[in-house]
Amino acid sequence: MSNMEQKKQTQQVEKDKFTLKDYFYVNVIFWVFLLVVAVVVFITAGGKWDPVIESAFGFIFIVFGGGFALVSIFDYLYEKFAGKDENQN
Repeated sequence: MSNMEQKKQTQQVEKDKFTLKDYFYVNVIFWVFLLVVAVVVFITAGGKWDPVIESAFGFIFIVFGGGFALVSIFDYLYEKFAGKDENQN
């Protein structure tokens, strides 16, 4: 592979990578989706705040939201640090 082809391939890989800003916006969209789900759960469960609803909200936001945020951070760091090694080959 010529030097010119390698540069083009490297530039294409750089374009395809997500930026920190992209991860932020994806997380905002997902958290808004979780908020909508939580509101629907609250309304369909009778609209009363009780221990069951409190547990459901905790599960929705901590497990799903927190898990998604942690995976996003891990993916960003992996792409940033491991992606360099892959491009060098």
